[in-house]
Amino acid sequence: MRRALIAGIGALLAVGCASVEGQYRKAVESRNENRIRSFIHGHPESPLVMDAVVVLDTVRFERAAADTGTTSLQHFMQTYPTSRLAANASILLAERVRTRDIARLTAQVQSDPTAAALVALADLHRSGGGYVAADSLYRRATELEPDNASAHTGLALAYLERGMTTEADQEIEHAQRLAPSDGAVLLAAGEYYRLVGRPDLAISSFQKVLNGTPDNPQAHLKLGLLYLDIGRNRNAVWEFLRVRELDSKNISALYYLAVAYADQGDGVTALRYLETYMGAPHSAEDAEILAKAQVLYDRLKGEVRKGEGMEGGVVADPNNPTQGAQPAAQGRNPSREPSSSHGKAPVGSGIPGPFGGRGGVSRKGG
Repeated sequence: MRRALIAGIGALLAVGCASVEGQYRKAVESRNENRIRSFIHGHPESPLVMDAVVVLDTVRFERAAADTGTTSLQHFMQTYPTSRLAANASILLAERVRTRDIARLTAQVQSDPTAAALVALADLHRSGGGYVAADSLYRRATELEPDNASAHTGLALAYLERGMTTEADQEIEHAQRLAPSDGAVLLAAGEYYRLVGRPDLAISSFQKVLNGTPDNPQAHLKLGLLYLDIGRNRNAVWEFLRVRELDSKNISALYYLAVAYADQGDGVTALRYLETYMGAPHSAEDAEILAKAQVLYDRLKGEVRKGEGMEGGVVADPNNPTQGAQPAAQGRNPSREPSSSHGKAPVGSGIPGPFGGRGGVSRKGG
């Protein structure tokens, strides 16, 4: 009797499982968002729910990508910012926006080939890896306006990408002679020197910008990236926090803060910054960073689960520029203090963070 009862219960469970699996297959094979969502809500305890969530995410992305315009992709990124396919959407959106803008500017150049339009078109080609086309357009701009410093800085960066370092050096130096105090030229020069591994000249260029416009978030961001490159993580954190203080909509600084903390071994704080970054609305300009953020997030999540990446102990509030301004001393150069006023920890009343409260901040090390 007892064996029969157990066998009967087992048979019922088997039928139930088969029924759930059947519903799952029908839902996912339908590629219908409502049916998949109904399965998820109807069987919250089923181990198939996670698979259904992945399929639902894919269906939403495919529907957005099927629209050849940009509106659906933008809506997908705004509605599902934490989707694992958000980076894919951002990359696809960036390609479509670039293609659209190239077509628009190409038509403009054909009807009215001004130096400014040529430089703008060249910048678009360069951003998409079209260095040869960019080279040609920058040259045309310099022929129209030999003193156009922006054309020369763009040409320098295009030459650099093509491995033409001698010509690139000549162009960047010429641009600086043409406009020694122009902020855009100095930022481009600083980026150039960062890319060629000349941090002293890069720092000098960025600080010249900050001497004239101390509240320039772009200069602080680029200076922070340089500090990351050379291992001065304290300085980098301060610069990125300053960016957030000056421009709360600049979410790329959140990603770079995560990189700085991860580099110091503080995976917990890095994850908090990453979660804030990935949960924010993104645009086509975020494509490259968003893809990197997803990779870093997956790695750190795994390390934290294993008990790794727990050094540092600074549990910073990602939106509070007065917290975490002194990272723990596990960085590659923990003893390096800011070398100028632009490296000092930002001051201010602070911005409320998304995780509630500002207490409980522990510090381990410096």
